[in-house]
Amino acid sequence: GFLGWTIPSSIPVGSYEGASLFYRLNESIADQFSHFPTGPQVNDPFWIYMLTWHIGLFLTLTLAKIGYEGRKEGYFGPIGSDAKKISD
Repeated sequence: GFLGWTIPSSIPVGSYEGASLFYRLNESIADQFSHFPTGPQVNDPFWIYMLTWHIGLFLTLTLAKIGYEGRKEGYFGPIGSDAKKISD
């Protein structure tokens, strides 16, 4: 689940001027550490990067869990040896 979101979020895109969301988030975190203990301002881009990355992560984990459990319970049709029995 974690890699299922971290890898796609590491792909460079044009909306981040050729950088990735993961890179921009880490760059923003490093920038925030440079003036620690003062936190980020309300209008700092850090909040957009942080919210976007975490919403994507939790959405990916939730959908992966639904898919895994649904497949295990047979909601998406037969799997494994059961699929072969039906097709015979």
